[in-house]
Amino acid sequence: MSQKRKGTGRLIPTRPTGVEYRVNYGIHIVAEARKHGRGIAPSRWARCSVKSNHRIPVGSYFLHADEGGVFQLKYTGTVWQYLAAA
Repeated sequence: MSQKRKGTGRLIPTRPTGVEYRVNYGIHIVAEARKHGRGIAPSRWARCSVKSNHRIPVGSYFLHADEGGVFQLKYTGTVWQYLAAA
C-alpha cells in the first residue's frame, strides 16, 4: 500500500539556528509488509520533493507539515530525501 502526501509546511534545520523556511513538499510513502518477530524496523532514505522561494542550504531538516506530522529530511545540494521506515 502506498500513500502520496503533498502540502505545505515549515522546514526547520536540525541544528538550532532560528531560521525556518515555508515550503511545498511531496512525499511518496510506501508501507511494506511487516515480518513476524520482534525487532526494530530498518530505516532508509527515500527521495522526495521540496520547493521553496528561497535558496535552502545543504543539510538536515525537520519538515513540520501543516496537515500534521513531522518528517526528517536531508538535502545534498541536488536531491531531497526523507527518512522512511522500511
